[in-house]
Amino acid sequence: MTQNRYNREDLRADGLKSPGAYSLDSAETAVQSFPYKSRFEYSSLYGIINAAYKNYFFIELSARRDWTSTLANPYRNNSVGFTYPSLNISYILSDAVKLPSSINYAKLRASYSNVGSGGTVPYRTSYGYGPLPVYDAYGNGNYYAAPSVLVKPDLKPLRTTSYEVGAEMQMFKRRFGFDIAAYMGNTKDQILQSIIDRSSGYSGEIINAGTVRNVGLEVAMNGTPVKAKKAGGFKWDINVTYSTNKNKIIDIPDSSVVLRTGAVGSGQIVAKVGGSMGDMYGRGFVRSPDGQVVFDPATGNAKITEEVVFIGNTMPIGKLSIQNAFTFKNFRLSTLFDGQWGAVGHSLMHYKMVEQGKLQVTVPGRYNGIIGNGVLEVLDASGQVTGYRKNDVVATDIDEYYRSMMGVDNAEGSSFSTDFIKFREARIDYTIPAAYLKKYRIDKITLGIYGRNLFIWSPWPMFDPEFGTLSGTDINQGFEIAQFPSTRTMGANLIITF
Repeated sequence: MTQNRYNREDLRADGLKSPGAYSLDSAETAVQSFPYKSRFEYSSLYGIINAAYKNYFFIELSARRDWTSTLANPYRNNSVGFTYPSLNISYILSDAVKLPSSINYAKLRASYSNVGSGGTVPYRTSYGYGPLPVYDAYGNGNYYAAPSVLVKPDLKPLRTTSYEVGAEMQMFKRRFGFDIAAYMGNTKDQILQSIIDRSSGYSGEIINAGTVRNVGLEVAMNGTPVKAKKAGGFKWDINVTYSTNKNKIIDIPDSSVVLRTGAVGSGQIVAKVGGSMGDMYGRGFVRSPDGQVVFDPATGNAKITEEVVFIGNTMPIGKLSIQNAFTFKNFRLSTLFDGQWGAVGHSLMHYKMVEQGKLQVTVPGRYNGIIGNGVLEVLDASGQVTGYRKNDVVATDIDEYYRSMMGVDNAEGSSFSTDFIKFREARIDYTIPAAYLKKYRIDKITLGIYGRNLFIWSPWPMFDPEFGTLSGTDINQGFEIAQFPSTRTMGANLIITF
């Protein structure tokens, strides 16, 4: 049994009576109290059976049943328990049959699993009242607000059924190896909060959201391209990991469900049948059939769609990391690079800085106007579009021009690729030879210097494409809101082993 108890007493105030006196006693405004408490618990019963045949064929069968209070409510008659089994099979091919001498180890595996979860957010099955901010440092909690989220009394647990096949191999005296896995999983009844019309009296609704299929591939490779025969000689080790995943929405309770909304341009994360989780929509550029931006012949500003259009998906298609380690005598140098590709995000900071003219991209046209890169519509006598021609209209109201290109009404204009390559880490270590340590009864001393988050190469215009926006207890992807710069860390360490 696991119990989770969370208590928070949040006191806030704006302004200081005395500069630098950071205490509630010196607050210029009344102190507000935001108390919050939550409780939930779950109980589990777990069983596992293992079997082996001749030490090369293995089978494991497990089952687990959970009961969680996050699915319970005072009026529910059916059980809130759910069971999920799993089956794993592995076959050590190198022990079962004779393989070429270049293959040192080979293993095949397959698995089936059914995973369930009732979530870790309580109070989604029955209504409750939250305390309003209390203008009292002691937080008396005499005022309460009606719930803003429509709960789901018959909330179901999330269920994921996955199938996976994989293979491992070590070759050439274990100087090269790989581990590859392909999987497919169907997730149904995801527990999500959708955005609904505020005229209903609520801002959101708890739903069990249909079925999503994930298909992916994961590959890990390791190798030693260079290894001196002499002990303490030069050695180069390399590890590479690659993963890719694509998901498709098979079924959903409505024609579309808005899962999250951005701050401007009607930006939103929308789930639709046939689409993918993480699809971003928003108002964007009106475009010609060949994809060029259409401009207004009267103003020279970009035309913006009235309805939301598909902008991209906020989840990367693939991720790759490469780690190298170079060893010579008692020195070791290691580096780690990683990256991702195939995703987009919306930057609120970019839009705000464009609006205020603080970015270099807003310099062109400030003094002589600017002609936008795109086309104009060619209209017939009845006003119907018959074709397109190169834009030649000079936009002279530069504030309105950049507003149309990247401003508050255009979510697409401030949405960018979140592809990146990062120099994630580098470190140099030196290990003192053991001969110098014996008389001190010390086994090992290693001194090292390191750096993390050293460089980023990315088309993302702000600080870091690996952003996450905190929303309650969730970290939402897709919408960057007032991002702080990521930190570069430099340090040193000393490791002593007795």
